[in-house]
Parts: sequence; C-alpha cells; structure tokens
Amino acid sequence: MNELSKFTRWAEKESPGRGLICHLYISESEKQYYSKTDYAYFNLLSDSRNWIVKGTTAHGIASKRGKVSLIPCLNLFEVDDKFYKALDLLSNEGNKRFDLGIVFNKRKLKGSFGKAKIVDVRPIVRPPDPFPSPKECHHYDWARSRHKLWPFNQCDVVRLEIPESDFSLPIAIIPYQAIMGMLTRRKDYHGITKIVQDTKRWDTDRIQIFPLL
Repeated sequence: MNELSKFTRWAEKESPGRGLICHLYISESEKQYYSKTDYAYFNLLSDSRNWIVKGTTAHGIASKRGKVSLIPCLNLFEVDDKFYKALDLLSNEGNKRFDLGIVFNKRKLKGSFGKAKIVDVRPIVRPPDPFPSPKECHHYDWARSRHKLWPFNQCDVVRLEIPESDFSLPIAIIPYQAIMGMLTRRKDYHGITKIVQDTKRWDTDRIQIFPLL
C-alpha cells in the first residue's frame, strides 16, 4: 500500500464527527494561503506540545469600494477526495514548493476558537448580492484566482480567524488535542519523526505522520 492510500484510509477513518483540515507550509511564501516553513520549524523545535500559528490579512475578495478584509486568518484545506487528488497530482508532477502540512481536527478548533471563527469559504464567479462588507470579504474567493493554488486549486478552503493576542499580534495557540497528523517531504520524514517524538513529545500512535509531499 502506498503512502497516499495509507493517508486516505487514515483520514476517512478519522474524519467522521471531526472533519480534518490541513494548513500547508512552503519555503518562499508570497501567497497568503500558505505560511513560511520557518514557522513550522519554530514549532517543531519548541518543546511545547501545542502549535502556534499566525494570521494574515487581505484574504478573499475586495469590497465594492476596493477595501479588503483586515481580519487575520489562517488558510486551510478540507481533507477530502479533492485534497487526495491534489496530493496525487503533486506527487506525479514533482513537488517543488511544499515542505510540510499539519492536519487539524476541525471540530476541536471550533471548540477552541468558537464556531463563528471557522469560515467555510465560498468560491464565486460573479459578485454576491448584496456585496459583503470588508469584514466579511474573507468569506469569499474569486474562483478564477484559485489557479494560483495548483494543485490545491479545486480544494475546499476553510479560514480560521485568528484573534489578536495580548500583544496585539494575530498569533494563536492551537492546542495539542486538535492536532491530528502531519505531511512531510519524503526526505525529511525520518528527521521530523525523531524531532516530533523527542522534542515535541507527541504520541505518534495518535498523531500520524505521512511522507507525502
């Protein structure tokens, strides 16, 4: 059984009642959808069992007056058939960008942040009626702009609104209990697995790691 089949079987077993969503890290991120790999390694080398994320603004569409959403968000993809297909395409074409992915329990995130902070993004081909205010523009994406996300351009997007911390920074802690799995590059799998076990002290029987990128 190949790694994608293992991941698919695991995800389909874990998804019911939870929902799985994945955030991806790339080395040179100029896209708002992804975080830089630096953030991932900061987390991996920390002895905290939790995971720290940073939200960014200007997601989604612009308002009628050209204003963008100022609500910091973290972009994630629903782990489903579309996501499996994207991983398969990535494998076949050769991955040159994606370094790591972390899979979260969507239900647990709703419990930690509140249901209203988890936004299922709607891809649109024409302006919505009525047009949203800037504070809701991150609820939408222009479908024509999704091609920049290849091979994940067909995936369903979820945005986690990140509240400001005590220092007025859009940084939040995702609790260990909400972490379900990780996707790594094949060449990094053994090294990251050792870090996860020795430094993060994660239970790798519960949090699965897949060399899929």
